[in-house]
Amino acid sequence: MTRSIKHSPEASLQFVIAFIKSIKPESEIETMLAAQMAAVHICAPDASRRYLSTTSLDGKDSAERAMTKLTRTFTTQMEALKRHHAKARKIVRVERVNVESGGQAIVSDVSHQAEG
Repeated sequence: MTRSIKHSPEASLQFVIAFIKSIKPESEIETMLAAQMAAVHICAPDASRRYLSTTSLDGKDSAERAMTKLTRTFTTQMEALKRHHAKARKIVRVERVNVESGGQAIVSDVSHQAEG
């Protein structure tokens, strides 16, 4: 017999906050994506428990579809987060600089915060 684990709304909210902090979002978009990922992660175990606790074929099919959709969604969200991070962290490496007479150049690491 599978027991049902129910989390309070407060516990779920605390999980969402901790999850978002663990992602270390660098923009509002990343924060929203992390919140969506946390919500999907909260729902996935429920679908798994439904699959394990039901004996009907229709119930198992329904729970299996939900688990598949949720895990695929989470994976897609992770990929989107990685792409967004990669776009925000483009590195331009300059190999050679010619400075003409009277010109100025910076010889150092220069960082620029990406807009978006």
